[in-house]
Amino acid sequence: MSGADKMNNVDLDVNLINKIIKKVIEEISSSRGQILDIVDNIRKEQEDLKFQLIQIKSEILKVIDEVDDLQKQERIARKRLAEVSANFNKYTEKDIKEAYEKASDMRVKYSTKTNEEKVLREKRSQLEIALKKTMENIDGAEKVINQISIAMGYLEGDILSALEGADKNSEMFLGIKILEAQENERKRIARDIHDGPAQHMANAVMKADICTMVIKKDVEEGLKELADLKESVKIALKEVRNIIFDLRPMSLDDLGLNHTIQQTVKSITQESNIDIELKLKPIKTEIESIIQVAVYRIIQEVFNNIKKHSKAKHAEVKLDFGTKYLMLVITDDGIGFNVEETLKNVRTKGASYGLIGIFDRVSQLQGEIQIKSAAGEGTTYIVKLPNNREVIKDGKRGD
Repeated sequence: MSGADKMNNVDLDVNLINKIIKKVIEEISSSRGQILDIVDNIRKEQEDLKFQLIQIKSEILKVIDEVDDLQKQERIARKRLAEVSANFNKYTEKDIKEAYEKASDMRVKYSTKTNEEKVLREKRSQLEIALKKTMENIDGAEKVINQISIAMGYLEGDILSALEGADKNSEMFLGIKILEAQENERKRIARDIHDGPAQHMANAVMKADICTMVIKKDVEEGLKELADLKESVKIALKEVRNIIFDLRPMSLDDLGLNHTIQQTVKSITQESNIDIELKLKPIKTEIESIIQVAVYRIIQEVFNNIKKHSKAKHAEVKLDFGTKYLMLVITDDGIGFNVEETLKNVRTKGASYGLIGIFDRVSQLQGEIQIKSAAGEGTTYIVKLPNNREVIKDGKRGD
């Protein structure tokens, strides 16, 4: 076979592979769309279950009050019957009959209402189990969508070129990591919106329906419901602003890194009641925008971990700037954790997207990160990042 024939065969093979890949992408895209539809339906079911749960809880509270009231009345009726029965000479036959009928009637009413409470509690438990199951289904489906998106993003790129260079360098694997980081960030944003403002807006819609029903019967009670509705909308608006700020804090451009950190730490302190001490050194040289965002994100993620897991009462943030590198040190007085075991779980099981995000950011910017912790001894995060791209290109370490 001549060289030209071999080249033609190679071209045919490449074209065939590209056709196969294109078909695979189409199938994956179609499957992703179907899964998204399923997730959307599950979310609707979830909202319906939440609404039912709110109604059931409200009914239970009402029935509990009625049970307590009937219990008191039943106790009074029994006491009256005992008194009448013990004093035949004092009371007439009619009095005794009325007392007996009253006690019997109250016993039936009390028993019926108690059973009603039991049925409602069982229904509440079933709804809570169903709601938990839908949340697990949504979480599982989102993980699948995340993996599909990463696969599609990679397949839609120049897969053959990437495979050719895979043995020579790690660009292919870095590309996958970047895609994973992007998808995890999208997932985080979607979850923030769903768990925050979307939830409050759904509650606002329900409250609006309640207001419509209540205000027809009781104007004063309807006005109270309207006040609650207004509060829900305010909370939703605040959370939307927080999400926008988290995506890209405008103060980074307007006021600089140190001031933005001060704002963020103030907000964290208000939300968590953690006493945070700041030690921010003056900036000696220009810090590139991408590095500023990385520092901001790392502080966010570290404090997310501290709030969720550490039970810390006090924390400290130190930020020092050299001519080529900056050093960020965050410490807390929390319960600490086994660093080696936690990092192993992060790498093998994909647990804690927060820690993955921190390590990915630092790695992509050719920085360094060290976490020191032990049970009962708090935790220290030490992060070293270059000030700009030139330092990254030089590949040097130290000031």
